[in-house]
Amino acid sequence: MALDTQQSNSFEDLLESYLSGELDAAGKKQLLEIVLKDPERAVEYRRLTQIQSQLRTPSASQELKNISPQTSSKTVLPFPKPRIYLAAAALVFASFGIYFYQSSRIKKGEATLDKFTYSYGDCSIEGKTSQAGEDVSGKRIVSGKSSVCDVQLEGKRSVTLRALPDTDFTAERQENAIHVSLGYGTILMDSQGPKDSENISIGSDDFRLVLEGTKVSINKGRTDSSLSVKVLEGKARLESGGAIFWESVSSWLTKEEIALLEKEYPILFDKQQVILESGQQLAWKGFSPAKIKGLKKIEDSIKAGKKSLPSAQLDETLIKSLKPHVDSLPKDPFLISPKELKNSLKKILPDEKADLERKFASMVRFPPKDLKEREQLMELVKKVDKSSITDILNSKGPSASHVISQEVRILYLKDGSMERGIIYQQDSFYVVLRPDGNLIIPVDAVERIESE
Repeated sequence: MALDTQQSNSFEDLLESYLSGELDAAGKKQLLEIVLKDPERAVEYRRLTQIQSQLRTPSASQELKNISPQTSSKTVLPFPKPRIYLAAAALVFASFGIYFYQSSRIKKGEATLDKFTYSYGDCSIEGKTSQAGEDVSGKRIVSGKSSVCDVQLEGKRSVTLRALPDTDFTAERQENAIHVSLGYGTILMDSQGPKDSENISIGSDDFRLVLEGTKVSINKGRTDSSLSVKVLEGKARLESGGAIFWESVSSWLTKEEIALLEKEYPILFDKQQVILESGQQLAWKGFSPAKIKGLKKIEDSIKAGKKSLPSAQLDETLIKSLKPHVDSLPKDPFLISPKELKNSLKKILPDEKADLERKFASMVRFPPKDLKEREQLMELVKKVDKSSITDILNSKGPSASHVISQEVRILYLKDGSMERGIIYQQDSFYVVLRPDGNLIIPVDAVERIESE
C-alpha cells in the first residue's frame, strides 16, 4: 500500500511538471512507463493533456496566453521498443477509446473536426511543425524518430489514430468514408460509432484494409511493399492486387477508361482478399519492387499519352500501345495463393476460453462433474485469477464480504495430501493463496486446517 501511494504521488508530481513544461527527458520516460502500466492513470493523463491541447488552439491561445503554460513541440520522448508496441496499443486503446468517443463526438448538423491533437517529439504537417488543433484532412503527416503523433477524426464515427516513430501518412474524410493513405511506418487506429455510418479504410498503391469497428495496428515497409496487420478487436478485410492499384489512380482515369483498360488487359486487374478476425495478424511481402516499377511505368505512359491526345481521353490506340509494358511485367504473382494467404494468419491474442480451461485444470482440485457446478466454479477461477493477492487480502477480490487472515496455515486433505498457504472460504470451496499458484479445493475434500 505504501508503494502504491508513493507511485501515486510520483505520478501526480510528474504529470504536473509535464503539463507545466518543466519535465526533463528522464521524467517523461518515467511518466510514460506509469501511463502504459496503469489504465486508470492513463485515462487521467489523456483527459488532462486533451484539455491542455484544446486550450492551445488558436481561438483559445490569445485569451489564455498569460496563464496557459507553453511546451516545445520539439521535445523528444523516448518511445518503447517495437516488441511492446502491440501491448502498448492494446492498453492505450482500452484506456482512451471510450474517452475520445464520449468527449469528442459532435452533434448532428455541426461541422466535422479532423484535427491534430497531440505529439511526443517531432511531428510535421505538410513539412511544417504540427500545432494542436490544426486541421489535418488531406494533409501529409510525418512522425520523426522517437516521436508519436495523435490525430482525431470526428464525424458520424469517431476515429483515433496514432502514428508511431518514422511514419508517413495522410488521413482524409470523404463522403461517408474515412481513408488513411499509408506511405510507410506504423499506425494504430481505433474507431467508435455505428459501423454502417462511414466506411473506414487504410491503403496504399497495392493494398486496402477495410475496418469494421476495429482496433488495428498496421505497418508498411519504407523500402518495399511488405505489410504487417494486427487486429486487436473487431475484424478487418485486406484487399490487394492490380485492381487496388488502378483504383488508387482513379482521380485522373475515368470509370470508362478503366473499363477499357481492364477489357484489354484483365491480368492487370486481379484481386484477392482475406478476413482478419480479432486476435489475428498477417504478414505479407506485398508486390515485388519490379512489379510496382512496371505498374508505375504503365501509369506514366498513360499520363503522357493522354496529354498528347487532342481529347485528352484514353482511346484504343493508346491502350494497345501499352502491350510491351504489360508483357514486360514480372511473371511473379501479385499475391500469394488464397490457401497460403489463409494459412499465413496467426493468433496474436490468447484464446480466452482455452486459457481459462487450462487455469481451471491447474487450479481446481477434485473438480465437480456436474456441468452447472463446473460453470459456477469456472467463474470463481476467473475471479481468483484476475484478482491480485494484495487485492484479495485487502478485501477487494472475490471474498470482499469478510476480512481474510494473512496467517499461513496448513490444509490437510482426506486423500492424505496437504497444502500450505493463506486460506479462506468462498461458498463451498477453500481458496489457497500460494506463491507458486493458487488452488481451489472443495470443502468436502478437506479433513482439517491447522496453523503452522
